[in-house]
Amino acid sequence: MHDKHRPTLLLGGLADESVEIFEQVHKIADDCGWSVDEELLAADKNTQVETGIALVILGGQFHAQTDRLRTLYPHALIIRLDKNCKDGSSDTGCDLYFRKILPVRVAPILNHAKQYWNGKEIAAAYLADLGLKQKQLTQLTDIGLVLGAQVEPDKLLTTILTEARSIANCDAGSLYLVDDSGQQPMLAFKLAQNDTIDFVFKETLIPLSDKSLAGYVALSGNELSIADAYHIDETESYQFNRSFDEQHAYRTQSLMVLPMRDHRARVIGVIQFINKKTAKGTIEAFDNETIEMLRAIASQAAIAIQKTRLLDNINQLFESFVQASVKAIEQRDPSTSGHSFRVAETTTTLLTDLKRSDIARFSKLDISDDHLREVRYAALLHDFGKVSVREAVLLKANKLTDDRLETLRFRFELKKEQLRRAAVERELELFHHSPADVQVIRRRIHRELEVQLSQLGDYFDAITRANKPSVLPDGDFQHLQKIHEMNLVDGDRKSALISAEDLAVLSIKRGSLSEEERIEIQDHVMHTMEFLAVLPWTPELSGVPEIAGAHHEKMNGTGYPLGLQGDEIPLASRVMTVCDIYDALTAMDRPYKSAMSRDTALRILDEEVSAGLLDGDLVKVFRDAQSWRVLGDSNNTAGDKGSASILAAG
Repeated sequence: MHDKHRPTLLLGGLADESVEIFEQVHKIADDCGWSVDEELLAADKNTQVETGIALVILGGQFHAQTDRLRTLYPHALIIRLDKNCKDGSSDTGCDLYFRKILPVRVAPILNHAKQYWNGKEIAAAYLADLGLKQKQLTQLTDIGLVLGAQVEPDKLLTTILTEARSIANCDAGSLYLVDDSGQQPMLAFKLAQNDTIDFVFKETLIPLSDKSLAGYVALSGNELSIADAYHIDETESYQFNRSFDEQHAYRTQSLMVLPMRDHRARVIGVIQFINKKTAKGTIEAFDNETIEMLRAIASQAAIAIQKTRLLDNINQLFESFVQASVKAIEQRDPSTSGHSFRVAETTTTLLTDLKRSDIARFSKLDISDDHLREVRYAALLHDFGKVSVREAVLLKANKLTDDRLETLRFRFELKKEQLRRAAVERELELFHHSPADVQVIRRRIHRELEVQLSQLGDYFDAITRANKPSVLPDGDFQHLQKIHEMNLVDGDRKSALISAEDLAVLSIKRGSLSEEERIEIQDHVMHTMEFLAVLPWTPELSGVPEIAGAHHEKMNGTGYPLGLQGDEIPLASRVMTVCDIYDALTAMDRPYKSAMSRDTALRILDEEVSAGLLDGDLVKVFRDAQSWRVLGDSNNTAGDKGSASILAAG
């Protein structure tokens, strides 16, 4: 290798023409402080670019190699000796031509070549420095983009330390965060990296003390630049802990320890860089330019960490808001406690099961974590609009309210008393006229009364049975019209034993709601959509209102509130519909019905598919993958006991 600070002269072909010239040039160059070489001119001796070559003098056999030499020695002045050329002339091949090189010309040529070489070296150094700065600027920009996009805390910290070490060319580094969660603030040792040795890192909490380097920086807010960690002034409060070095046979030398400050200038962490390497791989102290870059990175890192923490706090706050909203729904109807959570669990499970199924239409589903989160929130909040439904409707267990049923019971008892009174009046009439067969007539009156009273009892039993809602469109309504035709006499006034309104309510074939009540409870979907639409959802959660608002749409367009059909209904909403119905059928917490067995619930889902209401593929996957498995068996241990559920109203 040639001395980088001494220019080198390459001679080729001179000895063949004149040994005396060769020796004279060699001596003059040596006296001027140059290195002289002729070996590098051989084609088989050198293929590497040499920037230390300042002058090349060619003669004889090397005349044809000027193009190759121009590439190999870009900083050199190339002179060719040619008897046929005019002194000082040049062309694209060489810089200068001479017919003969005289000793008196050698020193000026060397001086000119050295100036040329110095200029080239300076320019190359400037270009290299400019290139390095451009690279570092690009790296800083890239780091900013990466940190701005990074959200997951662990990946963020790894990115910060890795990229910062790369730009500063450091062998190792570590990162600490201030932990204020306990009674006493601590330093959380979050991350350590080392290119030289492999080691197992375990996150730990260490005391926040100014005796350690990181602790001092965290407490004081001052940065530390240390040339040698083993030679820190003993008067300083902090000292370097050598335990890691001793355990792993490592040598920590140069250190740069920087505070990371949030937007309020509070130190939230410390980032430490270890052993800055030179181009040759040796260790050097951190220079001012590198320190400035690391300061910028520490600032960016603090902002990124703070942003991630803020996002995490926002997510936790929003999660708490969702939980509170669900509890608000459940407080309106405590009997359905847990329904929204169960629907959310089974909906996200079924959505994931679709991707794993053998149904071709689901093979390319893109189910990201963000989408699952979006669907989960939609499922948790799908019934929020029920807060606007009257409790009398929301909690209506039977077709008639308890008060109205008690009123009807009183009216039946009153009717019975009227019949008894009429029978007594008939008996008194008999005694007044004293017919010969009075006893026979009395017995007939008693028999007729017993028949009438028994009939009234049967009618009230029929009302009680009709009052119980049913899941399927059936019921015992044959006596209702006859009962309605019976009158209750009050003086000169007559009124139906059960009113036309009572008759209409008791004749409801499915569920417990009248048409007006059904419309009111169906409106909860619109209220849900309106409520969710006003929330400032992030882009990845923007579909929550639409998904939640379509869980009562049906495949054949008979659902509500928009009458969507087929693929107009979001897939996540169709999935939620299956899970919502299944939970409504199998839940044990409804006062107006007993829980159905799993088999019966699945059979009803199949019937809904046959009726064109549900997506058959979803029900198939729900059954085959047992998507209800996340709930355990708590919802599926009971048998059928005259179940009643409001399938159409949710």
